[in-house]
Amino acid sequence: MRALLFNPWITDFSAFDHWTRPLNLLRLASLLRRTGWELSFYDCLDRLSPDLDGLRAPRHRLNPFGCGHYYREDIPSPEPLRFVPRVYKRYGVPPGRVEASLRAMPEPDLVVIPCMMTYWYPGAYEAIAMARRLFPRAAIVLGGVYATLCTNHAREHAGADAVIVGAHWFDCVNQINRLMGVNETLSGSQGDWIEPEYEWLRGHFCFPILLSTGCPCHCTYCATHSLWPKHLVYPPEAVIGSLDRLVNEYGATDVAFYDDALLVKKADCFVPVMEEVLRRGWRLRFHAPNALHVRRVDRDTAALLKRVGFTTIRLGLEVAQREMQRSTGGKVYTEEYIRCMQWLREAGFSAREVGTYLLLGLPGQSIGDVEDACRIVHESGSEIKIASYSPLPDTPLFDADMSEYHFDPRNEPLLQNNSLAPWRSERESEPRVQAFQRMAHEWNHRLREAAPARAFSVS
Repeated sequence: MRALLFNPWITDFSAFDHWTRPLNLLRLASLLRRTGWELSFYDCLDRLSPDLDGLRAPRHRLNPFGCGHYYREDIPSPEPLRFVPRVYKRYGVPPGRVEASLRAMPEPDLVVIPCMMTYWYPGAYEAIAMARRLFPRAAIVLGGVYATLCTNHAREHAGADAVIVGAHWFDCVNQINRLMGVNETLSGSQGDWIEPEYEWLRGHFCFPILLSTGCPCHCTYCATHSLWPKHLVYPPEAVIGSLDRLVNEYGATDVAFYDDALLVKKADCFVPVMEEVLRRGWRLRFHAPNALHVRRVDRDTAALLKRVGFTTIRLGLEVAQREMQRSTGGKVYTEEYIRCMQWLREAGFSAREVGTYLLLGLPGQSIGDVEDACRIVHESGSEIKIASYSPLPDTPLFDADMSEYHFDPRNEPLLQNNSLAPWRSERESEPRVQAFQRMAHEWNHRLREAAPARAFSVS
């Protein structure tokens, strides 16, 4: 039996490769191989794909750490998004070139297609239609965040033979095997280490890794608990073995952590892994694109982050008003954030290395609330990273009062797109949001141009 793992296009108004690799698809592949499947793989979002030869992608904002622009093509906006005065795009390898490569592969019995964001489903639908046309005898399975959070929508509209819900990888593989009549059954728990099929990322120098799964916090805007109900930490020896492969077999120079709670239970995995990195003398640049938990950063942790080579740190403040911090989950309070930034600056991190996520467009939030938060972040010495709120199913805020919204995102996943924040309500008009984003950009520019802040002690 042969399976094709097919990572589809992104369809959106904007997209950028911030260390985006299909890590969960690589983990699923590892388990499928254990049960005897032969595997093929195609990633429409691989910016190093030979299928992009001769095509030019935008070059601005490239950095030496593995990030950059996708190749993109303008496409018509789906009907529910026609009111948005922006150009809708397909990001990734052009479909004609994808089809040519798929035709050259052995015909699969099974095609597995994930869909990450709920509002990216048009790209997954296009992949399903292509697979159906090219491989009419193959079973097509849809999974991922969209399949889990919008299950009924996916089953009704996607055209897949099966929709796999959740991210318990052993259970997912067993569901696939039952669908395909394969008698092999895997036993394992959510906390068992799964070594990804990293060989499919050959040619890259930046690789993804996970030290844990899930998150212990219950933020009202976050759907992590619907995807990974438990927060579990992997054995440090397994992580170290994986890093050893990345360094010595694949020549990794950069590693991006995909954890939602990297520093929670840090003594169980993160600290011993980082200490072993130092002991072995690996010269790696580490990146934390998902927000680190501010509350878990102390002086020793900040110093360790600097010693092991963290180059990109993101923090999650989200909001700065105490009552809103409390009502959205109490993950962090402003005084904790200011102290965390003091530790990081004392350890030697500059504003170019530290960015702080702030949410824009939460129900009941004003532009003034976000501006106050931006001022706190700027004065603390961090770049401002605005993240527009995306109303996601299975989150408490998804059922909040939406009476001021111009459209209801509950029945159409396309309307959950964070890019729609400027058109969601009168509170967030497009001119106001654009002016606010320009202000944040100017403040970030000032930090980058300023001389590095002098290290100072924390009382």
